[in-house]
Amino acid sequence: MQYISIDELGSLMGLSRHSIYRRRTYMPETVPPAIKIGGRLRWNADTVDEWLKEHEEKEETR
Repeated sequence: MQYISIDELGSLMGLSRHSIYRRRTYMPETVPPAIKIGGRLRWNADTVDEWLKEHEEKEETR
């Protein structure tokens, strides 16, 4: 199991550290769930991949 840091998550999502912290506080549904390891936030890489796939915009079929 691999964990990623807030900087790596920010790179994947195109967000700053500040934006991720703010979203976790005020809009937690807009970022993947995190865990604390040694007092630092970490994200399970597989969970992040799944979360991003679930939340990507779907193309409208006509």
